[in-house]
Amino acid sequence: MWAGANMAFAMCPELAVGAMESLRTHAPRALCDEYLPRIASGEWTSSMCLTEPQAGSDLSTLRTRAEPDGEGWRLFGRKIYISWGDHDLSDNIVHFVLARTPEAPPGLKGISLFLVPKKIRGPGGEFQSNDIHAVSLEHKMGIHASPTCVMALGEKDGARGWLVGKRHEGLACMFTIMNHMRIGVGVHSLGLAERALQLARHHARERLQGRDALGAQRPIIEHADVRRMLMMMKCLTHAVRCLTYTAAATVDVAHSGRTEESRASAARRADLLTPIVKAWGSDIGVEVASLGVQIHGGTGYIDDAEISQVYRDARIGPIFEGTNYIQAQDLLGRKIVRDRGASLNELLCDIEAAALKLPPEPSHPLVGLRWGLLEGSEGFRKAMAKVIDRAATDKELVGSVAYECLTWLGVLAGGWQWAISASDALARGDRGETPGIIETAAFYGKRVLPRVRMHEAAVRSGSAPVTAVPQSDL
Repeated sequence: MWAGANMAFAMCPELAVGAMESLRTHAPRALCDEYLPRIASGEWTSSMCLTEPQAGSDLSTLRTRAEPDGEGWRLFGRKIYISWGDHDLSDNIVHFVLARTPEAPPGLKGISLFLVPKKIRGPGGEFQSNDIHAVSLEHKMGIHASPTCVMALGEKDGARGWLVGKRHEGLACMFTIMNHMRIGVGVHSLGLAERALQLARHHARERLQGRDALGAQRPIIEHADVRRMLMMMKCLTHAVRCLTYTAAATVDVAHSGRTEESRASAARRADLLTPIVKAWGSDIGVEVASLGVQIHGGTGYIDDAEISQVYRDARIGPIFEGTNYIQAQDLLGRKIVRDRGASLNELLCDIEAAALKLPPEPSHPLVGLRWGLLEGSEGFRKAMAKVIDRAATDKELVGSVAYECLTWLGVLAGGWQWAISASDALARGDRGETPGIIETAAFYGKRVLPRVRMHEAAVRSGSAPVTAVPQSDL
């Protein structure tokens, strides 16, 4: 609801939750006692300081340095694209900064994580400015209410900071925040999709265009293609909602399950679902918002239209917290190829089990969803077996098909959630609390699940279509 109302603002408390988790997991007790209560209360906010002008997704090239200073450190460098990097909505801002210590090895293994507050305690206990400040605000396509800053550290004596976790293990500590934020991107994209649906539905009911058989003007919701777009928006938004909540619940079990076995199983599932929620969820957010603009027509293309803001805000989702291609590489390279599809097979078995609960009768409206999930899951299983076998010899294969694999699995996972929703509605003997749930599930099976054929064809084509054209001819 926060993201649908104002995604730019919603990013601020989302950062705080990730920061709290990183402190709780990795920081010494003294830092936790000092900072956790104030971040939790909202008295202080937080930010993630990763990106540098020469180091975007490739953090191995970052140059910000940390020099020892007694029990703390002094940091020097510059960070860019820092969401909520500076503002006056809180008394203090707690920055989590990646930097290198003097003896650090090159590459990712030499990165450490530091807590660098905007204000630090002086000799008398009073708060005074630290040597970290914003030097400019970046002008963005969307999320205009979020202060996205270029941050300078150490322009005077160095920004005072404290080590979080062990030295040279900063990336692992930061990933505690980033994995939370990746599900957060799915949540934000979901909120924007829901708001786009609300706006489009309202506009379609109010906007009069065309005439009925009696010559009276009729609302555009009566036009077949507008209904198609609204149905697509509704079924995709519901799929992302259910999948995002499932992933969040799985993370909870991974942290707090009653047995070690249940925690380990949930952790494997969360590893699979997190990149799908982030990447497929944010792509769906953009698709649904774009359909919302289309339903509004020319009105939706005006800057002052709220649906225009929703579309612009949604477009950041596939980019930040690791681009969707990075999520796809993680899913295919680390989560599927590395364990030779063991965790994937567990998920596919659950998808197939949900499909088998749907009616098999050819005349039933849900039969398309049933058979689409069964055929799509089996096709994905076979395709991944070939990718796993060929990945070691074809070095371009994973990179060439990763995005198609993630999107294919996302479509199946969305159908999985619709199968669960439809089965619950059938078990209650009615159409459920949500009107049209059976019909919308059937729409997903007939209009969205067929996308798997396109993704399957792309994956089976391998790396050749991507690598055949020389870079000079692109």
